Amino acid sequence: MRLATILRVSALAVCVLVSALPMIASGQDCPGDCDGDGRVAIGELVRGVNIALGRAAIDSCPVFDVDVSGSVSVAELIRAVNAALIGCPVVAGVVVQAPSADFVLAAGTVQVVIAFPDGTDSDSIVVELDGTDVTDLVSVRSPRGGGSGLIAEGEIPDVAGGVHTLAVRADVGGETLEDRVEFRTIALSTGSECDILNNAECLLPYPSSWFETPVARDDGNPIEVQFPQIGIPIVNGPEIPVDILSGLDGFSPTVQILMHFPQGVDPELSDAARLLAPEDPGPPWIDTRTYDGRSLDADSPTILVDADTGERVLHYIENDAHAAGDLARQTLIMRPAESLIPGHRYIVAMRDLRDAAGDPVIAEPAFEVLRDQLRTTISALAARGARLGPVLDRLTELGVAREDLVLAFDFTVQSERNLTRLMLSMRDQAYEWLDGVAAGTVQTFTVDEVIDHDCLEEGQVVWRDVSGTYRSPLFLDAVPTSDGVQFINGFPGGSAEQNGFMDAPFDISIPCSSFRAEVSYPIVLGHGLFGTGRSMTRGIPGLAGSVDEWKYIAGATDWRGLSGPDLGWLVTRVIGAGSSELQNFAALPDRLKQGMLNTLVLARMMKLGLFNRDAAFQIEDRGVFPGAEEEMFYYGISLGGIMGTWLSALTPDVERFGLDVPSINFACLLQRSTQFGRFQDLLVGVGLTDPMQTVLGVQLLHEIWVSSEPAGYARHITTDPLPGSGPAKRILMTPAWLDKQVSNQCTEASARTLGLSNLADGSILSGLQGIPDQAGPLDSAYVMYDTGSFDLFDPEHQEFIPPLANLIPSGVCDPHGARPRIPASIMQLVNFLQPGGVVENFCNGLCDAGDASEWDLSRAMPCDPLAN
Repeated sequence: MRLATILRVSALAVCVLVSALPMIASGQDCPGDCDGDGRVAIGELVRGVNIALGRAAIDSCPVFDVDVSGSVSVAELIRAVNAALIGCPVVAGVVVQAPSADFVLAAGTVQVVIAFPDGTDSDSIVVELDGTDVTDLVSVRSPRGGGSGLIAEGEIPDVAGGVHTLAVRADVGGETLEDRVEFRTIALSTGSECDILNNAECLLPYPSSWFETPVARDDGNPIEVQFPQIGIPIVNGPEIPVDILSGLDGFSPTVQILMHFPQGVDPELSDAARLLAPEDPGPPWIDTRTYDGRSLDADSPTILVDADTGERVLHYIENDAHAAGDLARQTLIMRPAESLIPGHRYIVAMRDLRDAAGDPVIAEPAFEVLRDQLRTTISALAARGARLGPVLDRLTELGVAREDLVLAFDFTVQSERNLTRLMLSMRDQAYEWLDGVAAGTVQTFTVDEVIDHDCLEEGQVVWRDVSGTYRSPLFLDAVPTSDGVQFINGFPGGSAEQNGFMDAPFDISIPCSSFRAEVSYPIVLGHGLFGTGRSMTRGIPGLAGSVDEWKYIAGATDWRGLSGPDLGWLVTRVIGAGSSELQNFAALPDRLKQGMLNTLVLARMMKLGLFNRDAAFQIEDRGVFPGAEEEMFYYGISLGGIMGTWLSALTPDVERFGLDVPSINFACLLQRSTQFGRFQDLLVGVGLTDPMQTVLGVQLLHEIWVSSEPAGYARHITTDPLPGSGPAKRILMTPAWLDKQVSNQCTEASARTLGLSNLADGSILSGLQGIPDQAGPLDSAYVMYDTGSFDLFDPEHQEFIPPLANLIPSGVCDPHGARPRIPASIMQLVNFLQPGGVVENFCNGLCDAGDASEWDLSRAMPCDPLAN
């Protein structure tokens, strides 16, 4: 250690450290009392510094070496400073010098130092720890420096964490004298690079500023998140390298906040915000399968607050149901009810919690020490305390009593730049190229198939289906295939660099309205998970056209990364079968970015009418696409609703978006989706069997994923558009009540983040927190539809209803696929997806499956779970 550091510690200790470090209360072996005169002088302190620096021999003042290690540490210098401050009183009886009653020690080996007065019979000395005789672990000697009496010292190994009693007795001058001290030790099972506030797992609590390191940045957050490798879940096969998480300058704006309490937490007995079981019949459903505003109350036991503004954030908590019955590995999850603000710092605070028995939940020892400002020499606690202190001070300013807390920590959300810069760069480069294409005459697509239909045929709404490929700028380091993994070219550390072009598939259906020379509007369609663009252009026109007039030129491509052609690749190259391939996980969000770019390019080509350059898109020498002056629309189902939400933040070419059964935040929806079942089995197969490591692993992967899904962009859709993304968008969001693939809880968070209103005269929900009820017509709206399959109060239906817990539900009578086939909803969608379109209610009252216009049109009656 540098001399200046040691001198600074020695000097400042006189002013401040006496209140923070243990007192040595023995005149018989007083640290720093080199001449044995019962006091420690400044000159003796200087001698101790020189011994510590190796500039003087330890024999010149052996009493500095309290632990008899052969050297003098800073901690021993500080003990000497304390002795200089408070003196070295003469011991009149048996005195335990160490351990100290007001000083928290690390579990493990505990040093014992006991002072005895003159006249002590050394053979009579007995030392006990918690009633067990440990006398043979101490040795007796005369005081260094020529003092009187005796000193017993030694080390007791394997002292567990907890409160202990050290008792000492000895015969002194024919009288038995004794002393005892109650002291405390803490067992920290995680390494020094881990966060010690939760002792169950290195990265808990999560997310934590403990892993944020200051860095020099020109813009964005001035931090970088650096996880230790020891905190990454262990899998079969190649380890998941911590490097795949490099470059993060904060945590996901839709982060699931993970904590552990050894006693467990009962959200209901704690009177905390939680998902509420139905009490009153509906519809409209109020405070049912959602959460009320409890988390915003002044006395809420759970707090999520913007550290800068002091504004509380709506949220709810739940226990990880995958660890039910295993409190040691059960994570408590706090779920923000909306996307957090990029770049902002948030504080999590927990207090007044109750366990399943109704008993108060107590703080883990590490947090208790820091909360109560107990004295300790544990370096890990001192380091964590330096970070936590300002957090506790800020909570005090916000009216949260320090002494009530059982856990508190803070974290920073990823910056806007980090979340969006790559995708915006790719888009802008592609648009610049397309500007050149539009200015010329080159055809950048190839038509492979044309299928004509007879518009005079009853029920036929499509005149022509055209399929082929189109050139899209490639930003992966290779064309996406199933044979390998591809990553963004030129990244990390820089910007995305174009790597030539790829041929992306397109499918476009031309309506009979175009054949009849009527105005037809281009619309981009988005397919579901592991679907294809063709499935949408070949299915949606006929479905919608059977209910309302179909007048859309529908185009689609594949959402690369999560399309049909990607399924095998995802299983074998990204997740792994038996042996983990999760080290390649970053290839998934990179491929999703390329898939989004392909859609942006397709949409721009449709908007500009570039497809009119081929005869397949011409009728009597007239191009079918109307050109940039006409409005273009978007409609997507499931994954198409999710990716369409992301698209809405990026494209300037579409203003109105129909988002069917969508969501944001894959970390939320995967845990409640029937679609995740097969992947959950794969994760178990690659070694993720521990529930705590699994939920943590899903969140860590989401940190990478979030820049390639709408969660990273959601605050820039209906307001504050991103640069180059055109005007604020208008959104019709239509979830399915009790959806089993895209949970209502995750969709609700999406609607709240987008600032949507709930269509009061149609939606079966009412009174949602932060989603105001408003009657139509509306520019944008959230409309919950019931497909009529389940009775929340029928005991026989309970096994088929999605659980409130984070578990995969039964697939019986899943409303997910039925919702897009509701006639009243199709009429609502068509009414919205037109120039000047608005959201109005086409149901007979609430959309509660009350009549045939509100049922799945492919069924004579709603699905009956008891008949399936």
